[in-house]
This record gives sequence, C-alpha cells and structure tokens, in this order.
Amino acid sequence: TRCWATSLLTDMWFAYPDEISWKELIEKSLCVKLFDSDPVAEGYEVVHTDGKELFWYTSPARLSDYMTLQQSVLRSLWANYNTGEGSGMHGPTRDMCSGIDALFSPTGRADAVYSVIHSRYLEGEPGRRLLGTIARKSGCDKTAALTLDPIYIKGILEPLGMLNYPIVVIHDGENERIINRLKEDPDIGPMIRLVPSEASWIGGDITLGVMADVFIGNPASTFSTFIARTRLSLGKGHSELFKQRDGNGGWRTVCGDHCVFDQTVMGKM
Repeated sequence: TRCWATSLLTDMWFAYPDEISWKELIEKSLCVKLFDSDPVAEGYEVVHTDGKELFWYTSPARLSDYMTLQQSVLRSLWANYNTGEGSGMHGPTRDMCSGIDALFSPTGRADAVYSVIHSRYLEGEPGRRLLGTIARKSGCDKTAALTLDPIYIKGILEPLGMLNYPIVVIHDGENERIINRLKEDPDIGPMIRLVPSEASWIGGDITLGVMADVFIGNPASTFSTFIARTRLSLGKGHSELFKQRDGNGGWRTVCGDHCVFDQTVMGKM
C-alpha cells in the first residue's frame, strides 16, 4: 500500500483516521485491490509491467466507455477530498479548499463567482511544440493558451459576462511576464487575483480551477486537462481550452469538452 500512487492520492484525497479504514475505503471507491504482501503468495496471478509500458498504454475502449470509467473514478476522488483532517502517507493532510478560503473566506466560498486562468508555460519551446501537436489534431490556436494575452482572455470572458468578477491566476512561476501583462491591462487588471503563497499548493490550485465558473487552461498541460476532466465529470461547463479565432475578433471552441479524454487528440497525456 505504501507507494508513490497511494502517497499522491492521500495528499489530496482519502485522508484516513487509520490505515485499515483507508484501505477499505479506497478499495471500495476505486474498485482496486491493495496488497501489503506478495500477491502471488496469496494465490493471485500477477502480470508485471513497468512505468514506461503504463505511460504508453492506450485503452482499447470506445471513447464513450472510456469517459464513463474515467469520470466515475474522478467523481469518487472528489467525493473523498481532504479537508485538513486525518492523515495521509506523508502525515497530516492539507485542506483542498485552502486556496478558495484564502481568496473568498470559508463562509463566502459557496457564493463566490470567479474565473480561473492556468498559466503553464511548459519550459518555453518544448511547450510550443507540444501545444502545436495538439493544435494540429484539435484545430485550436497554436500559441494562445501559452501566451494568454489579455485580448485572448477578454475574448473568452466578455461574452460570458465574467469581466466584472474576480479572475484568479494559478501558475507554474515560469513566466512572470504573462501575469504582469494581465495585471497591467486596464480592463482585467483590477480583477486579477493571485493565491497567497501560504495557501498556494497543488491541491488548493486544482480545487480553485475545478470550482470556478469559468476555467481557461492549456490543453498541452496535464494539470489543465485534469481540471477540465474533473469539471466535466462534476457537471461543470465553460472549460475553455481548445479555442481558435472566429474571424470577428472573438474566440470559438473548436474541440468539445470530450476532447480532453480523446487519446487521438491528446496523445499520451
């Protein structure tokens, strides 16, 4: 049970009062079997694989069936998100809502109306190549989700009536110029919000993106696509990843919400 996968899970989901309860909960919720000893000795047939094989694995299931399974798993995760109580493999856990609480307060988060922009620069040129590959398959713009120019953000948020509400930026810290451009824009600058450093962590940032009224992300980022997949699984719309200019100064969606699950578009992400 003590491996990288369970460590990652319990950092954000399935915090437990004791290990026995946690094992029972995760086995029931995710339909898996956890072993503390050699499964062969317990009579199980074992098929060995490695990380590389898992990474390159492609599900043979139809897209609709694949989405159904993936969405079921995601809903199970979020039915058991950590609240700061209980322990994980690394000890006491953090509250997944810490980012929302820091910006909107625990009492105000239920009524908060806001958008989230995820800035993931992906190390510059490698990110451009990766987004370019996805753009060829999906039809989205080759650079807009990387550069996040104010005109792009306004072109998405203005038709949705969201320019007068907070715009939270979660980011990888690689390109401060992107954030500065947004803050300096006269229209959206006053609405830009950054998560305080003491409340910024991967789990809190994910939850901010999942719960936003509008999420603007980068389809070449696994972080963005995880948020978009979760939002679709929980019934939330307006996950804006696959955008292209519409010829009238605006931006249209060119690949639907299902595209974040489509391996012919996303590859091995």
